[in-house]
Amino acid sequence: ERERERETEREREREVMRWGRSNSEAEASVSTEGVRGNNSSDDDGEVKKQIVSFASPPESPPESPSSSSVSSLSDALRKCFGGRWGEEEKRALERVQNATFRGAAIGFVLRGGYVSFTSALSLVLKSRKRKSLDGVDAKKHSNRNALSVLRWTAFLGSLGGSYVALDETLMRLVGKSKSKKWRGLVSGTVAGSSIALLGKKDPQYAMSIYVLLRAIWLFLRRSRRSGSRVLRTISAPLEMPNADVLVMCLACTQILYAWLMQPRTLPLTYSKFLDKHCGKPEWMIQSFREIIHHNTDSSSIKYQSWHRLIPPEANHLKRCGTPYGLVMQGRYQLWHHILFFLTEYKRKIPVYVPVYFLPALLVHRQKLFTKPKLLKSVLYKSVAGTMQSAFFLTAFCTMAWTSTCGFAWACAPVVGKENLNTRWLAFSLFPIGSSVICEKRSRRKELAAYCSARALESFMLCALAWGWIPKKMHWKRFDIALFSLGVGLIMHCYTDSEGDYRYTFRSKYLNVIDFVFGNTGHKLQKIRHVPSTSDLVRPYLMKQRSRSP
Repeated sequence: ERERERETEREREREVMRWGRSNSEAEASVSTEGVRGNNSSDDDGEVKKQIVSFASPPESPPESPSSSSVSSLSDALRKCFGGRWGEEEKRALERVQNATFRGAAIGFVLRGGYVSFTSALSLVLKSRKRKSLDGVDAKKHSNRNALSVLRWTAFLGSLGGSYVALDETLMRLVGKSKSKKWRGLVSGTVAGSSIALLGKKDPQYAMSIYVLLRAIWLFLRRSRRSGSRVLRTISAPLEMPNADVLVMCLACTQILYAWLMQPRTLPLTYSKFLDKHCGKPEWMIQSFREIIHHNTDSSSIKYQSWHRLIPPEANHLKRCGTPYGLVMQGRYQLWHHILFFLTEYKRKIPVYVPVYFLPALLVHRQKLFTKPKLLKSVLYKSVAGTMQSAFFLTAFCTMAWTSTCGFAWACAPVVGKENLNTRWLAFSLFPIGSSVICEKRSRRKELAAYCSARALESFMLCALAWGWIPKKMHWKRFDIALFSLGVGLIMHCYTDSEGDYRYTFRSKYLNVIDFVFGNTGHKLQKIRHVPSTSDLVRPYLMKQRSRSP
């Protein structure tokens, strides 16, 4: 393929040289004819026209309406650059326009759909409260939604366009072969600063941390086959069969600790989800918090201040001095966990029904009714996925209370009831993440990446609250640096070294990036789509052939 590319480039250079020579000869002939005098006949004029028409390049076929804007803009730029605007520059401009338009379209559709769905849902569920939002409040709400849609459209459009523009500029200034190992990293890092278009008042730390962690994950997968021994050593933990389980354990330790002790460090929707699906009433969770707060710092909360939270029908629980007795409610531990699992499993099934069935209906639509075999397979996969994911969430909640109560039962006789503080809580929360083994392998890494992003964000906010980070390092828009670094690493794995690291991407993410930048954009700098599977398998087969004797 590289030899074919070189041959095509040589053919282009030869054609340009031929056209240049023919143009120069035509101009010389026309000038000599003009010097001879004004007594030229009509035959000489016909000869001049033939020479000029022969020297000019052949007429191109009529362009489509979609490429008319590109041609008009390229003509204007050709005049600005003094006629040095050729086909290569026109191709680069078309690539920039395609990436900008497609990125902006994705931002408009995603953000517009989200705003429309949330607005419709709020009207349905909170119709009484929405009636009071008339006049000025309704206008402010609609203007805020419209502004957010425009900002997301401009953000993703500028992200795609600026990356392609920088990539093309570096390729011309430095050279395609010289910059192939770092051009995507530099272009992606600079283009990532376009996240500032989302506004100063709403820093996007959650999205920036998630993108950075996914980029680090991709880079470590790419480093497993790197020639550097240092990179292979750093990425060695990924070779472990259950590395995602370890990441999930660490992430769940921070998330559940923040939910119990520092709920302000988690998003409101995240806290509400845990409050709803933990399987315990709100007064019990708050009593659990106050017991641990008192054991950690007795001066902050009075002794047995949690008694006021207990309802009259549960006054017998006031005799409990540990979180273990409060959660068990006078029952044996094994019997409590079995009953809790059976009752909660029924409640968790409706949570995952829309997660599996709605995408199946949206993707297949009419095919489900015209193809009975497809309907059976989709129905079986949706039911199995719903039951398995509900089993995972139920096991997660059961494991949470089993771990905390088990550690309290084991540690209270050794360290004393008054020493069941935040340190004990952090150690007791670590095994809970191992429940992700109940989930499918394809979803383990997704859950680990998502939860680790939330955990890192929560940990940074906790560190700020505890005073671990000095005020000199309190940067207002540190999310821009995090997002830029994440985009740079992602584009490095996508385009650098002529796309040799594309195998690190999952097919669904690769299809989205290919839609904006093109499958072969890293080789030909063109928007051209070919099947992703063949493009992923080709470098692997080439490496296997090179290794074989």
